[in-house]
Amino acid sequence: MPCRVGDIDSISSRFQPSVRIGNWVEENCLEEDKIVNFKRQRDRGELLVEKARTLYDNFHKEIVLAAPKQTIIFGAIVQLMPIYMNIGDMETSDLNAALSVVINEKVVRKSQSVNEDCELTVAPSKKPCVRNSFKIISGDGRDRTGENIKYGQRFQLQCMASESDPIVVYSGPKGQNLQQGVKATYLSHKHGELNLNLGLAHRSRFSCPDNDIPLAYTNWFCRHVDPKQRFESEGEDIPSNTPLVIVHATTNRNLAAENVLIQTLFGPEFLVSVQNYRNIYKHEIWKNVWMISNGHHGHGSSTSH
Repeated sequence: MPCRVGDIDSISSRFQPSVRIGNWVEENCLEEDKIVNFKRQRDRGELLVEKARTLYDNFHKEIVLAAPKQTIIFGAIVQLMPIYMNIGDMETSDLNAALSVVINEKVVRKSQSVNEDCELTVAPSKKPCVRNSFKIISGDGRDRTGENIKYGQRFQLQCMASESDPIVVYSGPKGQNLQQGVKATYLSHKHGELNLNLGLAHRSRFSCPDNDIPLAYTNWFCRHVDPKQRFESEGEDIPSNTPLVIVHATTNRNLAAENVLIQTLFGPEFLVSVQNYRNIYKHEIWKNVWMISNGHHGHGSSTSH
């Protein structure tokens, strides 16, 4: 039956562009809610892009290292730097690689500053900043600020974070169930076996009776890079910017820079572990050879790679 003119006018009035029916109304409301939420998050600084910007600002805030001295002293702010990185034919002296704090992508929304969920890597260091600088404090609980640190003497590495409850670097042996002592996102292996990881923890945790991390796990000490000189150098002052071996006191394993590349929020960086790497002569190879730098250093110092 042909439509009358009145019927057509009635239908067209019901389906004008301004009319919204069914899911159209819901979708329109959802879009409006998204815009409102976006503006609210933007104003509160809760957008991921805003959090990322805050993260980069916090982690890359410039740090002034200790005044250059011939020796390393307690209370000094320093960098821990591999002497050499063996990465194929790549020239690594310009990397200025240093032990660095890195944040996990899953944690960014929760915190944009150094925290216990952060991990450690070896990262290129253009300048000393919050993420790649550490304060060396005594491992025996005494305030030894200003004293020279000696080979074999225990120390702790404190992050450039909250002074009220400092965050320190630690590692630990595997548990009885062979699970890692420190949980980590990035793992490295030696001959198929998982290496020990590094982690961060607030100092207040170590004073809790029910804490599962003993204070001893935070202690480190240095050995002379030449095994033949270790006995006679024990107790001598540690020179700055000089090849040495950094040992985790509890496990007697060395801090190790791994030539395993990983992608982080800060770009490509290298794994770090606690593991012993020696050649057939029982000398530590390049992975275990570091220096403690207070600013004026030159990479490529003579040492066996």
